[in-house]
Amino acid sequence: MTDRPERYAPAQIALHWGILVLFALNVLIGDGMEEALRLRLDGALPAGLSARVHPPVGVVVLLLTLIRIGLRWQNGAPALPETVPPLMARASHWMHMALYALLIAIPLTGMMAWGGGLRAAGEVHEALITATLILVAGHAAAALVHHFVLKDGLLRRMSPRG
Repeated sequence: MTDRPERYAPAQIALHWGILVLFALNVLIGDGMEEALRLRLDGALPAGLSARVHPPVGVVVLLLTLIRIGLRWQNGAPALPETVPPLMARASHWMHMALYALLIAIPLTGMMAWGGGLRAAGEVHEALITATLILVAGHAAAALVHHFVLKDGLLRRMSPRG
């Protein structure tokens, strides 16, 4: 692909924000999962919102992330503004790759814990969520710096309204 789009495709934008909402939902309702997993591993049937909603939402996040990666591969990504220094461009690339990897690894470790009964996978799952929250905060901060400080239009590439 030689031509790079000016903005992300509408489907990419919808997936970006949809995944964010679902991930945030799962973080908010995930507090009860440690107890639900303990009950499940002890042979009990866990009840409650976390046990009913958190696992399927995690699977949806995984599937939407895979679709998003496929669309990025198919459609590409807009070029960064020419004013972005090379080091910042590399950091942006690797942050995106790390976020994609984490959005795949988190549901997989959750499945290993919940479906496979591996308590250690649950601990890894929690650590990956913490790492993702840190990266998401950095990602959002960088987008806001581009918008309010650098004023380079970068944020509009992922805005639903353009």
